Amino acid sequence: MSFFQSLQNLFASRKRVIGATDLRRALTHDEFTFYYQPEWDLKTGQVTGLEALIRWESPNGIIPPNDFIPVLEETGLINSFTPFLFNQTLHDLRELYAVGFEDLFMSVNLSVVQLQDPVLLETIENSLNQYSILPEKLECEVTESRSFSTDGLEMETLQKLRKMGIKVSIDDFGTGHASLNYVKNLNTHKLKIDREFVKDLFDKPANQTIMRMIIELGHSLGLIVLAEGIETPEQEKWLKDNGCDYAQGFLLSRPLPLPMLISFLRANAVKFGLSPKND
Repeated sequence: MSFFQSLQNLFASRKRVIGATDLRRALTHDEFTFYYQPEWDLKTGQVTGLEALIRWESPNGIIPPNDFIPVLEETGLINSFTPFLFNQTLHDLRELYAVGFEDLFMSVNLSVVQLQDPVLLETIENSLNQYSILPEKLECEVTESRSFSTDGLEMETLQKLRKMGIKVSIDDFGTGHASLNYVKNLNTHKLKIDREFVKDLFDKPANQTIMRMIIELGHSLGLIVLAEGIETPEQEKWLKDNGCDYAQGFLLSRPLPLPMLISFLRANAVKFGLSPKND
């Protein structure tokens, strides 16, 4: 190993240590918060559910999840974070129900590390019971970018989630390690097509071919197909014309904190097929 590589490893190690220290403080000082991005039905325009997206409101500003989730996973702190994840998101879903948005579901992201946690199922069940949320109103997204064995602990946990009535989806489909065998064994109900295919939909014709293949694959397996990163009406129209079921992206809404989300949904309730309660 060269001297330069040794320095790089040293700096990376120090960065991880500092990051872990900061994250421990953040967990104890309630510096994490959730923003919510709607999903909508391409045929009807109805908003059907929300994806919970974590943000770290650090003393130095808002830090995106890609900068700290890997550190949470590497240090094992992600499992200390899990109870907060489900308590907060299901609390917020209950708040949405209280103002009349009772048909919405909540989607949360789970890492492979969390799926290995022996108390994960108990944690989820406790949160569902605490906020009186039906299991079918919760969806757990598993990213495709990290593979795991189809006969290991992670798959066993996902199968138990399905038996509980909780939906399971594959996030960022098309960019990672998933195979047909992986999708079949996961017994998922939804594929979420990665935004990279949508972004270059009209600049790279091959992306249109790939998108059609994924949509056809999903439907042949009886799955719902959702496309992420929809930013233009042209993208929305192409997806609708080619049979994609649901969409998510800035065209409808950026991720919003709960108070702003409630105001946004109320202001567009008729358009989104929702029935909020009057104040």
